[in-house]
Amino acid sequence: MGRHPNGKGLSAGQRGYMLEIVLLILKIAGIILAAVLGILIVAVCCMLFVPVRYRGDFVVSDREGGEGKNITAVFRALWLLRFVRVYVSYEESFRVRVKLFLFTVFDTAKEKKAGRKKKAEKKQKAEKKQKADEEAAEKEADPANEEDGGAEKPKQEAGRIREDNAEAESLQRESDSDAEAGEAESASMPEEKKGIRGRISNILQTIRTFCDKLKRIKEKAEKAEQLWKSEHMVSSRSLLGKVLVYLLKHSKPRRLDGYIQFGFEDPAVTGYAMAAYGILYPIWSPKLSVEPDFEKQVLAMHIRIRGRIRAWHFLRAALSLYFSKDVRRVLQDVRSL
Repeated sequence: MGRHPNGKGLSAGQRGYMLEIVLLILKIAGIILAAVLGILIVAVCCMLFVPVRYRGDFVVSDREGGEGKNITAVFRALWLLRFVRVYVSYEESFRVRVKLFLFTVFDTAKEKKAGRKKKAEKKQKAEKKQKADEEAAEKEADPANEEDGGAEKPKQEAGRIREDNAEAESLQRESDSDAEAGEAESASMPEEKKGIRGRISNILQTIRTFCDKLKRIKEKAEKAEQLWKSEHMVSSRSLLGKVLVYLLKHSKPRRLDGYIQFGFEDPAVTGYAMAAYGILYPIWSPKLSVEPDFEKQVLAMHIRIRGRIRAWHFLRAALSLYFSKDVRRVLQDVRSL
């Protein structure tokens, strides 16, 4: 006898065995799902809270002989215990390298070499093609020159006949044009009047359109002024200032040292630059030595920076702006302008 598909024909031991298999499958699926969710949560937490550590070195010095400047810059960023590394350097040209663990994923130097090889191959192909075309043209020109030698005389006679016919035709055209000129003078007067009226109407139309544009610009300027003075804009500016201060506090270099020696041709400009540095002095590190030169134009520096950045701070700042009702209202008003 056959068994019923719903399992009524199974014994108690077989039912228990099948139930254990189903529970084992569900258990394995739950473990896999929990592992995937755990990996995703760990990855998101690493992206948000593990800092990107960076270090930079920037040097400007005089070249030998005093002609020009030597500029050297090196920047390095590390993330997740050096698992991801980015190197940016500049001496005579930029070079960017990206490494994952021990493998180089991206390198501009290799791409430049490949591009140079392709250009050289294209150049060689073009030169070969040009030589082949020149040789083919020379071969075609040799028999043509031999045939031209015997056909010069009949061509000269045909040219003289054409010149005589052209002179006769030009004399006939001059006589016809003199006769038509008198008739055209009498008919040109009303056409000139129509042309003057059309020009005047075009000038008036351009003046009207220009005045309409000025009115629209004035209306938009008044709306923009009202928007700038509105309560939503004031609160949005205040929130934006707080966000910028928050990002600067958590993202500025933790270490900034070195020296800067500079000077301009005009001593007053050097003084203005020192005044600007005095404003920024409390923000940046006091370990940065600045030496102004009021007598000559000079620029030399060696700056070292080190710091770290967390993506969580930028996400928090973006969310605070996104969920702000005042910012949304300002964006709507800007779109309606």
